[in-house]
Amino acid sequence: MKNTEVRNAFVNYFKKNGHTHVASSSLIPENDPTLLFTNAGMNQFKNCFLGLEKRDYTKAVTSQKCVRAGGKHNDLDNVGFTARHHTFFEMLGNFSFGDYFKKDAIHYAWEFLTVELKIPKDKLYVTVFLDDDEAADIWHKQEGVPKDRIFRLGEKDNFWRMGDVGPCGPCSEIFYDHGPDFGKIADPFESIKAGEDRYVEIWNLVFMQFEETAPGQMTPLPKPSVDTGSGFERLTAAVQDCWNNYNTDLFQEIIKTGLAKANSKLDYNEMMKWERANIKTLNSGAALSTEQKQKFEDLTAVRVLADHCRSTSFLLADGALPSNEGRGYVLRRIMRRAIRYGRKISTEKSLLLPMAEALIVAMGDFYPELKQRKDAILSTIRDEEARFLQTLDNGTVIFHDEIKKLKAANSKTISGETIFKLYDTYGFPVDLTALMAAELGFAVDEAGFEKVMQASKEKAKSSWKAKSLQADEKHVIEFGQKHSSQPTKFIGYDHLVAKSKVIALSNGSKEVASLKAGETGYAILDTTPFYAEGGGQVGDHGLLLSTNVDAKVHDCVKQGSVFLHQIEVITGELKLNETVNAHVESKERRQTASNHSATHLMHSALRIVLGTHVTQAGSLVDSSKTRFDFTHNKPLTAEEIKKIEELVNTEISHAHTVKVENMGHKAAIDKGAMALFGEKYGDEVRVLTMGQPVLAANEKPFSIELCGGTHVHNTAEIRAFKITSESGVSAGVRRIEAITGDAVIELFMKNTEEVKQARQATGLASDKSIVEWIEAKKEEVKDLQKQIKKAQSGQINVDEIAKTAQTFAGDAKYVFADLALDDREVLSQINDQLKNKIQKGVVIVMGSGEATHPVIISVTKDLTSQYQAGTLLKDFAQVLGGKGGGRPDFAQGAVPDRSKIKEANQVVYTKLGIK
Repeated sequence: MKNTEVRNAFVNYFKKNGHTHVASSSLIPENDPTLLFTNAGMNQFKNCFLGLEKRDYTKAVTSQKCVRAGGKHNDLDNVGFTARHHTFFEMLGNFSFGDYFKKDAIHYAWEFLTVELKIPKDKLYVTVFLDDDEAADIWHKQEGVPKDRIFRLGEKDNFWRMGDVGPCGPCSEIFYDHGPDFGKIADPFESIKAGEDRYVEIWNLVFMQFEETAPGQMTPLPKPSVDTGSGFERLTAAVQDCWNNYNTDLFQEIIKTGLAKANSKLDYNEMMKWERANIKTLNSGAALSTEQKQKFEDLTAVRVLADHCRSTSFLLADGALPSNEGRGYVLRRIMRRAIRYGRKISTEKSLLLPMAEALIVAMGDFYPELKQRKDAILSTIRDEEARFLQTLDNGTVIFHDEIKKLKAANSKTISGETIFKLYDTYGFPVDLTALMAAELGFAVDEAGFEKVMQASKEKAKSSWKAKSLQADEKHVIEFGQKHSSQPTKFIGYDHLVAKSKVIALSNGSKEVASLKAGETGYAILDTTPFYAEGGGQVGDHGLLLSTNVDAKVHDCVKQGSVFLHQIEVITGELKLNETVNAHVESKERRQTASNHSATHLMHSALRIVLGTHVTQAGSLVDSSKTRFDFTHNKPLTAEEIKKIEELVNTEISHAHTVKVENMGHKAAIDKGAMALFGEKYGDEVRVLTMGQPVLAANEKPFSIELCGGTHVHNTAEIRAFKITSESGVSAGVRRIEAITGDAVIELFMKNTEEVKQARQATGLASDKSIVEWIEAKKEEVKDLQKQIKKAQSGQINVDEIAKTAQTFAGDAKYVFADLALDDREVLSQINDQLKNKIQKGVVIVMGSGEATHPVIISVTKDLTSQYQAGTLLKDFAQVLGGKGGGRPDFAQGAVPDRSKIKEANQVVYTKLGIK
């Protein structure tokens, strides 16, 4: 049975048993600050289990994308070395929200495994919580599992909690026996407790049975629920009789493709045969021969690559990008770990890139986001790999130099300073340095690294600062959910004013009957013209007015089907059930709508000018600007920016009517509408169309996108469009900020006035170019600067300074010059002149600045094998509180303190052997 058949069988079995198939949520958790990445199937149902959200189904089945590579759930270090650990995996799950409980959950699991998948019952073992007699009885009496195959375990293994308080309950797990060759312990109970690879957990049933109000204080839930998870990779391994997940068809083609593209001599089939023949030796922990060690390292490397290409590709598909903090830093760690392992196998060709391509082909049908963002995924991998490989070799040299020093000193620990240097200068994640050290039998001083790193410590450990759901946040969610039976009627597309009834009020911590002058909180209205934040567009501002109250609306957000108006009562008292006049601030709305519509036109223009690889990677639209992040791997040229502006302004000038349609999601996609990345869409969507086809043969309008935001009715209302900045956000992602309407006119008028004033100041005639005048003046300034520097250099008597040289190492000479200059170019010229005078030796020239003082050191090439300029500079500058660096023959830096020049010179004397 192929892996796709296993997944389909799972989904179809539970659909047949009344479960609603729910698509996998993104790996980037939506509105959940407690999670780094989605790491379990139940994440998207968290509010359902907390009772904060109700859906139109009570039973669900999913195949959920998960990543565990940071924070509490971190499997990164085990990947490749064990048969069952992954950074990316799929969690098959079936869920009951107060519908069925233990009997049905256990029956579904056992029937699916033994009947649908035909897994032999004698291959399966079951664990239950120590005190869960009910579950043990169901397994034995209902499903016929022998008592000697049902093991009881304690809280650590078989009791689940969402947090310190909240829903909790016992677990029951199913283990698959891969056979005696894959474990050292014969007794199944002891082997399971030891976590050996012989008995692998393939299913976990969580019975949410209790509400824990305080540690140890539990009361039965009125509607107990079920949360189950079956690791797809482990289950596929069991069905395909593969003791190692990486030997299944989920990974084999990816690995074989990578090895083939890299022209590697390694053959994965032969590698698996070798592993199978030596499995007892590998599992025993016995010392391996040099040949065995090399084969195991090669096998581990290709498996790490296969795993990491999956997590890399899926994270990039869901919008994560490599960076130096948070989620992006975890992704970068994964990518660089993979690149380094790939370099161990192939020094000429990338393995990560072809493996990612193979993954997209293999899994793109079930997860279409892989295909949709293929270009962005591959270009980001390509860029990150090129960036890291530039420094990998240099960093590796530094690493091995440190190892040589440690061996000479008979030490086994790499210092925190070296770890920091590899991290800060060469981009080596700390765990990569630790991995390289461990391969050679060395340890790393992580505590020392953290001390050196100081404020950046969190970055090395994953800078994501998770927080628990605060009481007020929980209240706001509950407040919205409580009133979800009365969905807010939004009329803001057509009206900016409405008569509205106040149906609920909150002060942010609890529900109240009224809010008085000076108080803030949330109001739910039966009808509202206020747009709630979403799709990158900010929420509306405005007023709630009546004879009794004057209140400001500072923001509007959506909680399910309810709009929460964030308000401040200015005068009077806002009461429950009161009727108010809701006014949206019209100028802000108009400008925001103009910016949002221009964003759609700009998105299309970007794809026309740069290519269809361009997709949205984030946006922010408010009344002052539009900010648009998009996938592209290099800065835009001035010509490209000009072309984009021309395309957008042409569409504005054509005064096209903006067409709005509501239709089914599939119909909209079939029509050619673009779904903006990261947005969630319902069954019915709003389709926004602007402009005519770009080419006569092109039947698509200039822009057609799914969008729930507010927009202009005619493109002419935008008036004008201007890009104000273009910059890089991270690898493979650029950012444009732009303005429209009044802001463009104001900018144009301001620039026109400044040009007029500049012409008056320069005395230029109207037919002369200001740019040409400025360029001519810049050349004049350069000539004057050269003359000044020449004059400064000529004032220094190099011959006299050279006479102060001191001899060392035979006929070599050391010259130190302390000059009242701060121009590095002049100081460098003087340094060269002194070096030519002495012909062989070391020259230090120190200048004098305001805050810091420049230092330049040169060493003649015939001495660089004994004395390096960079090393001498480091020692000299350190005494004066400064730093610097450079080549063996030339280095420069800066120091803040001139008071210890004599002591700094003495350090150099000692290094050169001058007495």
